[in-house]
Amino acid sequence: MPKAAFVFPAASGHTNPSLPLARALVERGWDVDYLHSPQFQEAIEDTGATFVDRDLAFKESAAPSGGSELGIDDYTAMVKATLTEYGASAPWALNFGSIAAQRLLPAYVRWLQSRGPDLVVYCPVAHFASVKLAIPDVSLLTAAGPGFFDAAIASTPGAPSSDALIAAIKGSEPNLKAVEALKAEMGMPELTLNTETGLPLICDYYAATNLVTTTPELADPVSKRDEEYYSKVGKKFVYVGPLLDVAGAKRAGGMLHAGGSEADSSPPDTEALMARATTAARMIVYVSLGTVVTSDDESHGWTATSGSAITGRQLCQASCSAAREAPFRPQPAAFEGIDVPSNSLSASSWPQVDLLRKARPVLFVTNGGQNSLMESAAVGTPVVVCPGFGDQVTNAAKVVAQGWGVAVDRPAALADGAEAEEEAAVVSSYQAAVRRAVEEVLGGDEYASKAKAVAAGLERAGGVEAAVRVLLEVANV
Repeated sequence: MPKAAFVFPAASGHTNPSLPLARALVERGWDVDYLHSPQFQEAIEDTGATFVDRDLAFKESAAPSGGSELGIDDYTAMVKATLTEYGASAPWALNFGSIAAQRLLPAYVRWLQSRGPDLVVYCPVAHFASVKLAIPDVSLLTAAGPGFFDAAIASTPGAPSSDALIAAIKGSEPNLKAVEALKAEMGMPELTLNTETGLPLICDYYAATNLVTTTPELADPVSKRDEEYYSKVGKKFVYVGPLLDVAGAKRAGGMLHAGGSEADSSPPDTEALMARATTAARMIVYVSLGTVVTSDDESHGWTATSGSAITGRQLCQASCSAAREAPFRPQPAAFEGIDVPSNSLSASSWPQVDLLRKARPVLFVTNGGQNSLMESAAVGTPVVVCPGFGDQVTNAAKVVAQGWGVAVDRPAALADGAEAEEEAAVVSSYQAAVRRAVEEVLGGDEYASKAKAVAAGLERAGGVEAAVRVLLEVANV
């Protein structure tokens, strides 16, 4: 029986698109081991794959003296601890630093050796272990193509250029030591690991074959220089569109929230929602602002501003109020100050793909995260995008440019010492802008028409079946 190993980070945006691939391989007679954290266990086991607890596996695959020799008794704690080694002025450390990757390599190698897979499907750091063991691997890029980092940087006010970012990375002595150690462990002196200008960011983390969950028409642009580089080194990107699971499939629901566990509740039944709307002769508007801005993430979560004038909480409450809905995440103050109308239903999470497929909302108010955007586009639902940070800003601009929705950008940060009245005015203005955007999209057929055209293009990409064909071709078993 052929065997695959799936290795993904503890984030639903990275994990959910991988689940239908695991399911499809299991249905084709493969044995699939999925290395992950416990809050994703139920969704992983729903695919038929074998869930493997990451922390326990790394301890078991460590040297005889135990996990402490590798410094990874607790994976999350280890990664967070490495961030302090870069110093206070290294906001790039998590995405572009190499200290954690270098320290994780032995654990990934030992775990893969213990499982003996014929194929590794990953995002992002298991690649080096696969290469070291000569195991075929495929990366799953759940962003808008290999140009997404450059696009996100370009759309972020005050962000350094790629060359300036690389210069900062090269200036970190702890990071350079990790880079040299990783090159030595891999026996690959040609690795650059984000320390050489003129090369694409994170290019060393891509495999020879990489799946991308969008289409070329919806991808972020890739510079000619980067295209030539990828062609030269033989790394290809296969655009397969959104990877949507079967009806009723369990999904990874979100990030950690207060209390230390993933958001978990039983959402209202989608069929009941549809029946209620039909009985009342009402259209359905769906509002969900994603899993990060509604989490306790210190940089981009519920109480963070992501460099803007409003917090995640204010963004969500203003957007939901403007759409006459209620916020959906399980934050303690989620409903504070909001008059929840009788024609709304709310939950900490919804079976989003099923809801979009079955209920066919006339509008989706979204943060513009890549998965949500592709899932709604796949069924031809127009959108109002209220981006929170990062590639969501780029995605919002793309929606506007291609005509299947309207964007309401997060207001710029206020000057230090701004009065409470000024802050309240900014929130009120933002809420009014979202309301106008909702009215505009609902009031014109052109947005729905454009959304249907986008859906047709995504369907042609092939989705799960196209992606599985790529996996089988790379595995060659």
